[in-house]
Amino acid sequence: MSIRFPPKYGKGRPSAKEIESRLDLLHDFALDLQELQSSLSMNMTKRGWCYVLEHHGLSKGEFKNAEDWIDLARLHGFLKPRFVLEEEGHAVHLFKDNNESIEDFVHKYHRWWKEAKNTFEDCADDYGVDEVSFWDDQVYYIQILVEKADLKSLFLPICKKYRISIANLRGWGSAEQKAELAAHFQEMESTGHIPVLLTCGDHDPAGLGISESLRRWFTEYSNFTEWNPENLIVERIGLNYDFIIENNLSWIDNLETGGKDDDGNPRDLSDPNHTCNKRNTYDIKGYIEKYGVRKCEANSVVVVPDLGRKLLQDAIDRYLGTDTYEKYLDKINNRQEEIQKLIEEKLEEEV
Repeated sequence: MSIRFPPKYGKGRPSAKEIESRLDLLHDFALDLQELQSSLSMNMTKRGWCYVLEHHGLSKGEFKNAEDWIDLARLHGFLKPRFVLEEEGHAVHLFKDNNESIEDFVHKYHRWWKEAKNTFEDCADDYGVDEVSFWDDQVYYIQILVEKADLKSLFLPICKKYRISIANLRGWGSAEQKAELAAHFQEMESTGHIPVLLTCGDHDPAGLGISESLRRWFTEYSNFTEWNPENLIVERIGLNYDFIIENNLSWIDNLETGGKDDDGNPRDLSDPNHTCNKRNTYDIKGYIEKYGVRKCEANSVVVVPDLGRKLLQDAIDRYLGTDTYEKYLDKINNRQEEIQKLIEEKLEEEV
């Protein structure tokens, strides 16, 4: 489809007619985004939308403009809440504050009491994934760390299916985040499982070294987490160079990092004066020699969501087997049959 991008405007105060025209064009842009969203199977951050729009004519230099257009479309109500995936650091924690009358409360429980017999007769069908552990029969126990919120949104359907914990590093994450992952690994290791941490992030010096860095982190903080990661397997599943080239993902022609230097310029790992460059942290010099002064952000995978999810599915299949979920469903079905027999026995006792 063709995206109707808002035009660039010159300086000066626009007239009332120009403002109205600009809003009409912004509204058209928002409508095109909504139509495009209907063909996607995930929500995305503003940055993720930029990578999608790049395949519809948006240049890399216009990414900031596109983010501003999206913000303006939200400001004017052309894009509604939850259309754009919110960064986790801005999440709002809500607490219920209900006001139910005593009559409604009593009627509700009275209705449940009358429906209880019918519910009991049919409850075998309700015994499923919320009652049967997926991991009991597995050799490995998997958790996932990703580098961008878009990747978390991309992988969530698979993680839900396999009961895999997933978190967004958002930089290098936090000590509490790693401690929670360590606690899950420790619990599953105590029941005989081998811990596996899958990671997916940017193709840049730090991203390529993430497996080694995470393993070192869990070792250095073992006193804090009270878990020894000696058996931990850390595997980076993407983004890898071949995947980027095969799918024509977007490169960024710099190795800029967060923050500014003393002159107010973005810090760049390719700068010989950068501390990490001097120390050759993450083998920066080897990276530049092999790939050049460029990087590919993990967000770019949103343009090939099916292939992106396949990265994760293939990794899961390597550790668990390709038929593990079918075996899990068979176990649930067998237990449902046993439950139905017990239900019929109980009902006969009541006669």
